[in-house]
Amino acid sequence: MSNGLNKSVVITGVSSFVGCHLAMTFAGQGWAVTATLSQPRGRYEGIKAKRLEHLEHEASISRQALDLCDEKAVRGCIERIKPDLWIHHAGYAVNYGSPDFDLRAGRSVNVEPLGYIYEELAKAGCGGVLVTGSSMEYSNTEQACRETDDCRPATPYGQSKLEETKAAARLAARYNVPTRVARLFIPFGPLDAPTKVLPYVVENLKKSRPVELSPCTQRRDFLSIHDVARAYLALAGDLRRGGFDIFNVCSGKPVAVRDVIGLIADCLGASRSLLEFGKRSMRAGEPGVSYGSCERSRKMLGWAPNELEAGIKELLGSAQ
Repeated sequence: MSNGLNKSVVITGVSSFVGCHLAMTFAGQGWAVTATLSQPRGRYEGIKAKRLEHLEHEASISRQALDLCDEKAVRGCIERIKPDLWIHHAGYAVNYGSPDFDLRAGRSVNVEPLGYIYEELAKAGCGGVLVTGSSMEYSNTEQACRETDDCRPATPYGQSKLEETKAAARLAARYNVPTRVARLFIPFGPLDAPTKVLPYVVENLKKSRPVELSPCTQRRDFLSIHDVARAYLALAGDLRRGGFDIFNVCSGKPVAVRDVIGLIADCLGASRSLLEFGKRSMRAGEPGVSYGSCERSRKMLGWAPNELEAGIKELLGSAQ
């Protein structure tokens, strides 16, 4: 692929945190972006509506309601736009961290539509597909997760995403459509859901309110959303190699959640005494460690994550 100027890209699921940032980033790099929504614009509220408001300020982004399970609509969209790139970010993620995740619904949204999507993209001469994968595709381990690992997901959602990855690999080969899967760990930054732990901490500390937390001793792999978006641009360029490949999009460093929260307090000039660790219980089944190796991304994509503190400062700067 070229540098993307005058190229067209369809990005699905743009009301989501990551999807919204992908649309803004690709538009900022000169791509003509078609941003798809699963329902009409007026039905979105709260943080999702706020994300869509940001997209409305970009002239190179056009919105389209598109139900990925509606085969006729999807085929029509691809035939009309003939995108140079398809970023498959939308998916079913309700209760994604729970053992009650609806695996049947996950398959019907995350896996089954890929068949006609790839078939139609091949007809349209699409240059490639980027699929958003998940760190939850990996087995629980205290070691760095690597793209070559034998994956045995511990959760139904992880199983659904691994099925999606495997389906994309088969279809990429069948239809000769270059494909990359971006396995995301924990992105954070502006426009994230306010119910997530970091935005929740920021909001309360800014108001000098006590913050009820679990012990937060689990170690996780946090990555700025802007680093995530840069990785997708690099993956788009890597499609020139053809074929199918998987890349971790991560910092490569396991950091205790309580340390990240402490850093936020320090950057805000807030007292750490407001952080009430242990006030809440840890989520059942929470693994102690989860992080990835980003060595393949460094070597093959020329991409590298920035330091955690830089991402924290970006988050806090947007929260002023």
